[in-house]
Amino acid sequence: MYHQPGRAFRLLCEETFEQVREIDIPFRPIDMSLVVIGSCNGLLCLSDSHRFGTVIYVCNPYIRRYKVINHPITGVVGSSDPRNDHTTLGFGYYDKTDDYKIIRIVAPGDEHDDYLDLSFKYHETAQHTKVEVYSSITNSWKNVEMEGFSWSMYDIKSRLVVCDSVHWKAFYRDTNKDVMVILAFHLGNETFQQIRFPNYEVDGEDLTKCITLYKGHLSLFLFNLVDHQHPWQEQYCYLWVMKEYGVYSSWTKTLTMTVAPGVVRPLGFTRNDEIIFEDYEQDLVVCHFDSSTAKALKVEAMGLLYLGSYMDSLVLL
Repeated sequence: MYHQPGRAFRLLCEETFEQVREIDIPFRPIDMSLVVIGSCNGLLCLSDSHRFGTVIYVCNPYIRRYKVINHPITGVVGSSDPRNDHTTLGFGYYDKTDDYKIIRIVAPGDEHDDYLDLSFKYHETAQHTKVEVYSSITNSWKNVEMEGFSWSMYDIKSRLVVCDSVHWKAFYRDTNKDVMVILAFHLGNETFQQIRFPNYEVDGEDLTKCITLYKGHLSLFLFNLVDHQHPWQEQYCYLWVMKEYGVYSSWTKTLTMTVAPGVVRPLGFTRNDEIIFEDYEQDLVVCHFDSSTAKALKVEAMGLLYLGSYMDSLVLL
């Protein structure tokens, strides 16, 4: 699915990657770039990148219905200016109560902060991180009360929803060392759970990590960033799958494979056991695990690509 700013979404078939049709968003944003936070049951959760986290839309393009959820950022201890705060969003559906929820995590920052500085400089202010949840049932926000927030967020939007939980990558301070983990927020009991990565050091050092969904399981895709001096050199990639959700010992290395050209940015998995990634030339490549083959996709890059499931539905807001 491609978002074309100010216009529409182009829906692509995941088998042929050909355009199926365009779906118009039911409002016409002017001078804004929309970020897809998540997709669920035919609903899209979007936010304006320039007012990220404060202007949120939930829309059903099929029936052309949408809701604007404006919620200013306030009450963040240690924040001098909400425009400098570091915001992370998540979107998911809890079927037991038929409730669509938006999670907003806000950490205080200042104008000199680099949002992509992944050191744990914000660890000292982690205790001031504010967590809020929007419920479609109550049509309101509420604070999630906790004794302290022990993580610094890496992702600004959720990567996947599985086992009734929304997931992001985050940093945790462990004995004065910054450790990257998977942070999960359960949509039912509204609590956080930390999931450690598998022991992948044997695969190499400084591997880039991408969490995703593979055959219904929480999974980890590992690779080295492309060497621009040797862009055509074969590159090893690894796939780890958590066979039993939340059980660390169930992490299993399922696949080791080589790809060329190198992976720069994984976008996610399809239901056909394929991964789509962007290569060093910014072309999209699809790689099939069973055959260990890769091919370039002839997709015209018109806007921002969001890889996720979408289906038409009659869900009302």
